[in-house]
Amino acid sequence: MKSSSQAVPTDSYTTNSKFTMGPGAAKGSSTVIGSDTAIKGDIKSRGDIVVSGVVEGEVASDAKIVVAAGGAVTGRLVAVEVVVEGKLTGDVSASKSASLLNGSELRGDISTQVIMIEPGATFVGRCSMPETAQAQVVSKS
Repeated sequence: MKSSSQAVPTDSYTTNSKFTMGPGAAKGSSTVIGSDTAIKGDIKSRGDIVVSGVVEGEVASDAKIVVAAGGAVTGRLVAVEVVVEGKLTGDVSASKSASLLNGSELRGDISTQVIMIEPGATFVGRCSMPETAQAQVVSKS
């Protein structure tokens, strides 16, 4: 049995995601929208959300949202932490951090404290950060 303080890997067979979810996932509070699912409408959750299918509408979480590889969202994302591996057309409001991983596509604006964009990610839009946020450049060797 996993401790609730351990990160739980997402089901890579279902989500094609290489990202691990936070402690909330261990408590069973994560929502996975499978690759064979399409939703038109808004989604709100207190726990983590993984989108491997297609969503048209706002997706909001009190925790983390992952748009997994192969997943697509057309609409706004609102969460503490946002990770994009797939495609997103819409704005991101992440109170803690936003990450665009290699192969991801984001067309929209980002508002966050911390942003990470890997080489190979596509970002068309603007990013705004509070004056108190600190920019940090991380290079891959």
